[in-house]
Amino acid sequence: MKNFIRKHQSFVSYTFFGTLASVVNLIVFHILYQNIGINYVVANVISYICGMLVTFFTNKRLVFHSEYDSVKKLIREFLSFCNIRLFSFFLDNFIMVVGIGIFPINADLLKIIDQCIVGILNYFFQNGLSLQYKRF
Repeated sequence: MKNFIRKHQSFVSYTFFGTLASVVNLIVFHILYQNIGINYVVANVISYICGMLVTFFTNKRLVFHSEYDSVKKLIREFLSFCNIRLFSFFLDNFIMVVGIGIFPINADLLKIIDQCIVGILNYFFQNGLSLQYKRF
């Protein structure tokens, strides 16, 4: 098991911190939508942003070990990250609108399914971004 983790450390770290970001996304959504009663689209946008911030900073520092050289580079890198995540942002919202707005699917269950789909897609998108982390 230790050999597997060493060999695939980047993947294991990415998966661990991606799961952490998904949990943050799920908890924030649940609190905003189920407990506070905020509109599910607004709750989803806020929860997505919270999860995305966790993802950006954990991936940058703990997964890809990218240093903070300057504020300008950090902002440019964050904007690049946001551009790559734009598709998954719209997909995330589309799934939630269709699942809650059209079909009577439990919001928390739908959010879990949504996070699995979006998480898998983000992994493939993130691999391209990790190369950009090295360039900045």
